[in-house]
Amino acid sequence: MFHEKNPKEYHSAIVDVTDKCNLRCRHCFYFREEHDSEDMDADEFLGGLKELRDRHNIMSMGWCGGEPLFRMEVVLQGLKLFPLNMIYTNGTIPIPKLDNTIIAISIDGPPEIHDTIRGKGTYEKIINNLDSPGMKGRLVLFLSTINTINASHIERMVKALAKIPIFIIGFMFFTALKEYRDVRGYKYTDEQKTTFSLSPEERDGVIHRILELKKKYPHRIFNPDRTLELMMSQNAEACTSKCNMPVRTLTLDLKLDRKLPCVLGRGVDCSTCGCVFPYLQQAKKEGDPESVALKF
Repeated sequence: MFHEKNPKEYHSAIVDVTDKCNLRCRHCFYFREEHDSEDMDADEFLGGLKELRDRHNIMSMGWCGGEPLFRMEVVLQGLKLFPLNMIYTNGTIPIPKLDNTIIAISIDGPPEIHDTIRGKGTYEKIINNLDSPGMKGRLVLFLSTINTINASHIERMVKALAKIPIFIIGFMFFTALKEYRDVRGYKYTDEQKTTFSLSPEERDGVIHRILELKKKYPHRIFNPDRTLELMMSQNAEACTSKCNMPVRTLTLDLKLDRKLPCVLGRGVDCSTCGCVFPYLQQAKKEGDPESVALKF
């Protein structure tokens, strides 16, 4: 388990609850590495999180995987340890009613594009599970990872989701590794290496389209305008080179050891970072009101 000689305070933490997942998504950052570890015993895992919480004054926890809802009882107990929680799920498992918790559901296109990336029938499962006890009547937060497969379909995705009464969607971009190696049981390594990343010009074009979509679908798109502007090629490196994720957020694997530089794991190419975090933090430093209003 992670231990610092002189413990620092961390604003938040993100933990991999389990190695297991029912999907093998083509753009997945988790299955780019070998994953043959056994999950920790539930009591040991929860006890370790409590110890880390008290040692580092952690106030919020992000629950990842794998698919965190594969260990539903562990997550349900873990949610009681922190005032604020966020569960990152693929949405194919029914979600129970949860307090003090934001549910972030991955979605990567209109139905046929999403299914191309994540597996046949997964889009329909997500939509059906929005009627589960935990989601009915509450705000739905979708997260979408833009890559070469879905980049030209973002407007159709938002239009398809617009029938949902209360939702917002946040856009990220596929982040590459510096080096790739074959991973047993995962067949998309070569595809990620050669074809998934957008060029800087392509990414800039998508960002311009997202900015236009914000005007067409007000209050539906999570990304602040300034954050999107900072993700453009002329601004991105200045943000990623100053990313403070390692000092602000404690990122943990399923053994509660430290993941660096961030939740995306070892070997990540930060120069291609598509995570919203470094750009949002820079926008907050600049005092951008839309970004400052997001309290995380």
